[in-house]
Amino acid sequence: MAAPRGRQQRGRSTDFPSDKAIRAGLLLHPGEPVREAYEDLVAERGISGAEVIRQALMEMHKRHRQERSSSMQLKEAG
Repeated sequence: MAAPRGRQQRGRSTDFPSDKAIRAGLLLHPGEPVREAYEDLVAERGISGAEVIRQALMEMHKRHRQERSSSMQLKEAG
């Protein structure tokens, strides 16, 4: 049985070797909304698919750090 989408599979390591490249596999099936967004960004921005994913990761990481910072400030104030 497949794991729920977006969840880390049990037993997968979160320790990434700093001296080795990471290959992130991503299948975008026909009809998925994320595929349409991906195709639009590649075509309209004129950048590679890998760059679309890199920029999306950086934006998600930035939001995550801001949320984490906000929640820590609330804990300190409370």
